[in-house]
Amino acid sequence: MNYVGKVSNAVDTSLKILPSLKVVSGALYSAGFDIESINTEEVIPNPRKVYRWWSLLLHGSHKHNHQMNCSECRTGLQEEKEKKRQKEESLNPVSSNDGTIFVTSGDELHLDQFRALYSVGGMTCASCVNSITAVVNEHFPSVSDFAVDLMNKSAMAIIENKPLASKIQVIIRDAGFNCDLVELLPVSTVKSYTVTASIGGLTCAACVNSINNSIAKLSYVKEFNISLLTNSGTFVIDDEAHTRSLKERIEDMGFDFIINEVKQSVSANVNKQSRKVNLSISGMFCTECPEQINESLRLFGDAIVIDDPVSLSHPYVEFTYVPSPPTVTIRSILKRIGEISPQFNTSIIHPLSLEELSAQMARREQKRLLSRLIVTVLIAVPTFVIGVIAMALLPKSNHFYQLVRVPLFGKMSRMTFSLFWLATPVYFYSASVFHKKAFQEVRSLWNVGVPWTRRFFRFGSMNLLMCLGTSIAYWASFVLMLIESTLKGDITHEKTSGMGMMSEGFTTTYFDSVVFLTMFLLIGRMLESFSKTKAADSVSMLAKLRPNEAHLVEVASEVNKPLDIINEKLLSIDLLEVGDYIKILPGMSPPADCIIVSNATFFDESALTGESRPVPHKFGEQIFAGTINVGKSYVIAKVIALEGSSMLDQIVEIVRQGQLHRAPIERVADKLTGYFVPIVTLIAILTWIIWISLGYGGALPEHYLDIEFGGWAMWSLEFCIAVFVIACPCGIGLAAPTALFVGSGLAAKFGILAQGGGEAFQEGSRVDILCFDKTGTLTEGGEPKVQDELYFKNDEIESTREDIYYHILLELSRDLELNSTHPLGIALRDYCESKFLTQYLLDNKHILTKVEEISGKGLKGDIDAIKLNQHTKLRELNLTAGFTSIILGNERFMNENSAFIDSSHEQIINEWKREGKSIILIAVNSDESPSNYKTVLAFSVTDRIRPEASEVIKTLNEIGIQTWMITGDNKMSAQAVAKVVGIPVENVISDVLPNEKAEKIRWLQKNGHATQAAGDGKSNIVLNKKITTKRSIVAMIGDGINDAPSLTMADVGIAMGNGSDIALSSAKFILLKPDLRLVLILFRLSRKIFNRVKFNFFWALIYNTIGIPIAAGVIYPYNNSRLDPVWASLAMALSSVSVVLSSLALRLYKPTELDYIEEMTEGKA
Repeated sequence: MNYVGKVSNAVDTSLKILPSLKVVSGALYSAGFDIESINTEEVIPNPRKVYRWWSLLLHGSHKHNHQMNCSECRTGLQEEKEKKRQKEESLNPVSSNDGTIFVTSGDELHLDQFRALYSVGGMTCASCVNSITAVVNEHFPSVSDFAVDLMNKSAMAIIENKPLASKIQVIIRDAGFNCDLVELLPVSTVKSYTVTASIGGLTCAACVNSINNSIAKLSYVKEFNISLLTNSGTFVIDDEAHTRSLKERIEDMGFDFIINEVKQSVSANVNKQSRKVNLSISGMFCTECPEQINESLRLFGDAIVIDDPVSLSHPYVEFTYVPSPPTVTIRSILKRIGEISPQFNTSIIHPLSLEELSAQMARREQKRLLSRLIVTVLIAVPTFVIGVIAMALLPKSNHFYQLVRVPLFGKMSRMTFSLFWLATPVYFYSASVFHKKAFQEVRSLWNVGVPWTRRFFRFGSMNLLMCLGTSIAYWASFVLMLIESTLKGDITHEKTSGMGMMSEGFTTTYFDSVVFLTMFLLIGRMLESFSKTKAADSVSMLAKLRPNEAHLVEVASEVNKPLDIINEKLLSIDLLEVGDYIKILPGMSPPADCIIVSNATFFDESALTGESRPVPHKFGEQIFAGTINVGKSYVIAKVIALEGSSMLDQIVEIVRQGQLHRAPIERVADKLTGYFVPIVTLIAILTWIIWISLGYGGALPEHYLDIEFGGWAMWSLEFCIAVFVIACPCGIGLAAPTALFVGSGLAAKFGILAQGGGEAFQEGSRVDILCFDKTGTLTEGGEPKVQDELYFKNDEIESTREDIYYHILLELSRDLELNSTHPLGIALRDYCESKFLTQYLLDNKHILTKVEEISGKGLKGDIDAIKLNQHTKLRELNLTAGFTSIILGNERFMNENSAFIDSSHEQIINEWKREGKSIILIAVNSDESPSNYKTVLAFSVTDRIRPEASEVIKTLNEIGIQTWMITGDNKMSAQAVAKVVGIPVENVISDVLPNEKAEKIRWLQKNGHATQAAGDGKSNIVLNKKITTKRSIVAMIGDGINDAPSLTMADVGIAMGNGSDIALSSAKFILLKPDLRLVLILFRLSRKIFNRVKFNFFWALIYNTIGIPIAAGVIYPYNNSRLDPVWASLAMALSSVSVVLSSLALRLYKPTELDYIEEMTEGKA
């Protein structure tokens, strides 16, 4: 057998050995290694070895059939091939069979950084987190990015080289924790620079278009946005050195380019460009088999890179390939291997995910605790009979009472001796989970490099307190028992039954307390483990939304005909590739992100976006893994993203990473729990010293001493044990992470991703001001539409000519905006084309001889009157148009050209303005007076305001959050939208550049409360001096690249899920649905979560503040009342469990906004 053991001072070690597994394990443990897991792999022995008979018996007819069909076996070339293979194996890196590579090729060593993900077992409270963080920071100060997640039992580090991953693993194990390396992936440190600049000389959409076309050719520009309204541009470039080149490029085009700000952002992205597969291959019997498999993979050429070749001793092959259907897919690769020999069986090996490893650790821990709990409960029954019933409940005349009081050795009673034998397995076996962890924690304190302040002032965890409590009770009882066994003399009493005098032994021990202490501690630890596992289900439940199998279909299609299914088969989702067609039946979930190519149906997206109603999807629309087909028909869809890159995977990754971002309140808890154990230890020792001093000093009445043997020293020890046992840092340490963990999962359920983790929730609970971007946030975004049209009729023109005249104006308006890239121009052009172009089409589209952009005002076009009068309809009726110039623009432009609007029409246009619509006016001159224009057409263009916006803003104001608008749009439009949605006009900041948005956020953070006070009058500024000096917590919600600086500057950045990538990366929260009601849910949920965190802290602190003094004996003078160590242990267990259950109660929370959303949805339906 080939034993593969993971040991603490090596990443992966394989030993081909003959001794027993027990001997090997013992040798490794004696050498100082912790063996976490042992995998046994079957190795085909060389037939020339002494155990050839076992090989023949094992393989039987399979090997015989292989030898009969293998020419290599018959020609006797095995030995030569085996030598060659062993030589090749010595030169090749070896990977573990779980899919994680630990030795890499030289090319990978050139990568800047790696992300190491660890699964850490044995963590019970925040003290454990502090210990791991402290030991890693002490030994590896160069690791700047290191985080530990108690709930997920994981840790993550960004490191400079791969060997450092193993060193961190060793250090964590040396600190007394189980640690497995789950994932080690290269990350690319992406540095980008956002350049915000003012661009002078922009006069029309053509100018913007020319810059767009030029900048699009620059490879170093990742994203850019040019705004004609604000004469500005935002550019994301990969190197600051390109700033000068960008400036020169735009200035060479004739524009002024003034840089306002250059801001750097750094992100680390995991590289997953190609697909890596690890195959397990069985059925190989000779050295030619792995050679043929490796050779079959090499035949794919450069499309496949073999990372770890297969061999007889290592029946796994790992390779990386770039899918290229249909020739290079995982199915074609497996098919080629299967064609070599029908005896080869291949299976894809999946490395366990972090959640699966955490679940495994939790199950192992629960199994270990359960076995010990069962033993303890079985022992607790006779302990209760002997130690409680016999001694406390039975009368002295009872025969059983007298029987257990009989001395066995000296004055040691039978009861003491029986309880000793009952407590011993409990102490050494059941309580070993506490002893081992405590010993490892203390031992790690004395490693080289640990500062003395940590050794004496920041040591220990809950395990140490439990260990000290049970150990003091056991060993003190053991010493008393030995002393009792050496004492001479009898204590007798007269039996009431008349059987004469009988001697009695001493019974003053705490052996029964050891049993009951351990039982209650184990019960508490079990309940806590189950509760934390339940609280940690949020990520694992998301990951389980993906099915294991898919219906792969082969389709044939013809132009303008539906797809026909030629072939269909059920296969594992591991065998899918991008571009495959799959069939999604009713009730099934897509195995990957897809685009529907046939049929239509409804999908339940509640698990991903929180949408309570089924969402219809038809041809060309995208569907996601994790949703469910709830319609009545199947759909055929094309796979566009596999596991690892789907929306579901991104959600899981964001939730997982968010849970590593700790809230400030958690850091306070960490500091508190770091000093908790030393303080409790000091209190326990002082308690014992004070009581023993009072006892021997004569300050205590004699009737206080209610034990038979041991004096004041033994009597005082019970208070000391109770203090050790009742103190519980777990409740303090779990108060924040459990609530935040449940809260982040609950937020994801409602369609809110907490990218900023606990810190984001804490800031979200304190928000004073919420700033909205206008376009795409308060409005629905996308392409604006023409909503209204007003034609200024001329009563002097007959109706026939009027109709032709109207349509020609529409076509000329279309031609003016023909090359426009401005949203309003595009909206007008599309409106004209869709409504009238099919009926009236100008014979010659070059009627406009010149189009001029008037900066900030509009367009002017000169008309070729001769060509215009050749219009088909005009020729038919022998008419002329009667004008030579046309202008298009705003009211200022019309007034400058004497194209005034009469009062009746002006009233209609003003009504449009009040509704927040943009106005476009058309005017033409006349042959008689070319310089005078007359307004002939008016259009209103709007980006529709979100229907829920006004209700959301009203509710925000009611719950005490100010609402502001910060936009680059013009003042009138911005204020009009503000009026519609309910934002005070004085809270509108318009005409700002992207960098100016960030400055306005900073200004609001400093002066937000002052502006709030000023809103009610100057007198309030004086009356609210304390309010005005307080810094405001400002949130910003937006979706565009121009919102990224303000999202970063805000205390809480919120990005709409349909926004740009740079906006998403800058935000702390991401709304998966473009629904502003999620903002209300976000703030209410944040407040709910942090109210629960505060409650948990209050409960944990009150428990310790009250419980520890009671255990120390402050109430003993009142009726000799004390807290027995047994009941102290039960109280301790219930304390931490109650905190976890309190956090789990958050799952019962249902925001009131969900009812409103459902009502709105039903209303629309």
